[in-house]
Amino acid sequence: MKMKNDGIERRDMLVEDLELRVDEAGAPTVEGYAAVFNSLSEPLFELDNGRFREKVAPGAFAKTIREQNVPLLVEHANLPLATTRSGTLKLWEDDHGLRFSSMLEPSDPDVMRLVPKMRRGDMARCSFGFYPMRETWDEKQRPRVRTLHEVKLYDVSIVARPAYPATEAKVRKQLADDGLDVESLAELLVRLRQGLELNDEDMTLLRRIVATCQPYIDATVAEAAPVHRDHPAEAEQPAETTSAPDVIVHPLSWYREQLAQLGV
Repeated sequence: MKMKNDGIERRDMLVEDLELRVDEAGAPTVEGYAAVFNSLSEPLFELDNGRFREKVAPGAFAKTIREQNVPLLVEHANLPLATTRSGTLKLWEDDHGLRFSSMLEPSDPDVMRLVPKMRRGDMARCSFGFYPMRETWDEKQRPRVRTLHEVKLYDVSIVARPAYPATEAKVRKQLADDGLDVESLAELLVRLRQGLELNDEDMTLLRRIVATCQPYIDATVAEAAPVHRDHPAEAEQPAETTSAPDVIVHPLSWYREQLAQLGV
């Protein structure tokens, strides 16, 4: 799955029957499925939704196919290879999913660069960019299951296999060293924000987070504490000293309020 900051969600699929044909005149035609109906995805992750799986219901693309001009792109770039408005891209739903077919312009430099990569299998994945118009969530399953009943389709793309950025991989490794992972953390925050009941696994993770952060909190408090002199000058008022406060364990609702104030 790929996400950008434009609010559009994107799903990548490895479609085994993605087909590239080149006729005698050298015109390439690409065909395949951009989405498959009622097929559960691998576990996905989004900051707003945490960890979940997803499936597309039949008919989810029917309205958008009739109303939207949908481009065929490479890696979701803005320069189209074909569009439904021009008739160079055909989109339709069948019993299996959202199928597309496009005869590409062989003189297009983007097409000339794409065809060899598709022949080698470097570009073997289809993707679609969308905005959910109607959806339902099954909260009883773990991870949760999202069903897309209607989407607004922004593009169909031919993409390479995605890879985690190096920075994301580094963060994941650092969390793993502490026995944590980013998907579990986000899923816990989502459940807290939505007021869902926490299970034993959630509570164990919450305690692990507190235990991991506590040494850093203690160190920060110690650094911020005022430094008292053994023999203050006569002109100075003696500093007031207090005993160290007891460790306070707040109820779960308190932690939820703190997370909400932090905007997480």
